[in-house]
Amino acid sequence: MRQHWPRRRIGTDRFGTDRFATVSVILPSHPAMARANLPKLEPRLVPIPATHYGNHRYIAYPRLSPSLTAAPIASKMSAPEKLPGNIGLKSLLRRQVMMNRLGITACALASFVALALPCVAQDSHEKNPWNGSWKIDRSTLKYDGPTVSITTDAEGYTVTRGGKASPKVVCNGKPSAQPDGATTICSKVGSGYEVDTSHDGKPVSKGKVELSADGKTLNRTFQITPPDGSPFTMTTTSKKLSGGDGFDGTWKETAFTESQDTGILTIQINGDSVDFKETDNDKPITCKLDGTPVAMGMQGMSVKMDGPHTLKVTYTREGNVARENTFVLSADGKTIQETDVTPAPSASTMSVMFNKS
Repeated sequence: MRQHWPRRRIGTDRFGTDRFATVSVILPSHPAMARANLPKLEPRLVPIPATHYGNHRYIAYPRLSPSLTAAPIASKMSAPEKLPGNIGLKSLLRRQVMMNRLGITACALASFVALALPCVAQDSHEKNPWNGSWKIDRSTLKYDGPTVSITTDAEGYTVTRGGKASPKVVCNGKPSAQPDGATTICSKVGSGYEVDTSHDGKPVSKGKVELSADGKTLNRTFQITPPDGSPFTMTTTSKKLSGGDGFDGTWKETAFTESQDTGILTIQINGDSVDFKETDNDKPITCKLDGTPVAMGMQGMSVKMDGPHTLKVTYTREGNVARENTFVLSADGKTIQETDVTPAPSASTMSVMFNKS
């Protein structure tokens, strides 16, 4: 604790000017010291070096009566700089002078350290082996697409997936209500069909289904309009497995392309969440790494970290799993293997490799 005494004259400087100083008494925290009679203390002035011609500042260490000057206490007061763990007056002065010379204060140093901490945290995020951009290697793409059956009649066509027939698409050029609330307008054009689908007056998809001249290949080209994204074009190719001429028969999807697919996968893990952008998304989706679902228009998405080298991404629609994607990071952190599984009735699998870019 500290006791201040009034200013007192301590002499004159080289210009003959009176010099004054305020005397402070520093008392170590000790029960016996707290009971000491302060007026009996005899101050001892110790000048502190100054760098200007202002008033010197002094600190007085008290000299106690014999009843309070037991060896341990007396040694602490007479030479505090010699005690283990005690910074000491001389050391304190040296550090203050050095900091003054360097033009830095303790507060400034603390501020500098505080500003540096976010950089350290950011650096740790950047060192996460998952984080960054990953470029698809299309030569590694393996696709086992869904198998469907198509039957036609004078009114239109019916598609059967996994043994379950969808409602007939009536192709008379007039609006036709669908069980899911959508409205479809289908017209027969040449060797195929034109189909325009909307929901609540908003476009969903529009395109053509065409049959090749030899009747063995079925091509579908549609412009898709997501509820919360930019329109893109999807093209699929299917090969006939069985059946006669025309559309009737069993078809297996063998290839697909999407115009908005950039081929770049972006992952940024930050603590317990991840900003995840698949190759066909126009912006990243932020998800918790514990599998908590996030709503995305008419579907949901969740990401779960399954060990340090596996991320599992699940897409749902109306509460049902629509697709499950598994991303496995290699031991050297240079590649990611993606495997997608779409359950029945449109069962399919796809796998492809990504390289760190």
